[in-house]
Amino acid sequence: MSAETLKDFFIGLCFILAEVLIFQHLSLFGTTPDPLILYLLWLAMKYDRIKLVLFAASLGLVQDALFDFWGLHMFAKTLMCFAFFNFVNQRKEGRLLLWQIFLVITAAAVFHNLIFLGLSSFIEAYTTGFSPIIFTLGNSLYTALLGAMLFIFKGN
Repeated sequence: MSAETLKDFFIGLCFILAEVLIFQHLSLFGTTPDPLILYLLWLAMKYDRIKLVLFAASLGLVQDALFDFWGLHMFAKTLMCFAFFNFVNQRKEGRLLLWQIFLVITAAAVFHNLIFLGLSSFIEAYTTGFSPIIFTLGNSLYTALLGAMLFIFKGN
């Protein structure tokens, strides 16, 4: 492992800690963003598919350990990275507009949340007072809004 890879892994751990410590307490109508999706989409422009999938699996497993889901985030994030790698990697040379960034993040987050929701229905992770539409669309739009704000504030 190179120093750059380790640095990116620790940045991913910081994104997970930010989700646990900050974003879980900033819920809007019961929805919370998943900043790790944003980070993994950014890593898709930097690494090849195998390394990205290994990043997604390892960071997803850490996220599962903190949220006590054991495998749901890992599988959903790995499959999302595998599915969206070609799309994101082909557009790394050109600069996307804000609405294009928003749509790509929304599509990736909806894909991730549908996989997560489908898997969690098998183990009945959410058993009380849970609306799948709010989870899927709300969390996805909240994640895309967070990604759009990061895109605006990052500058050139």
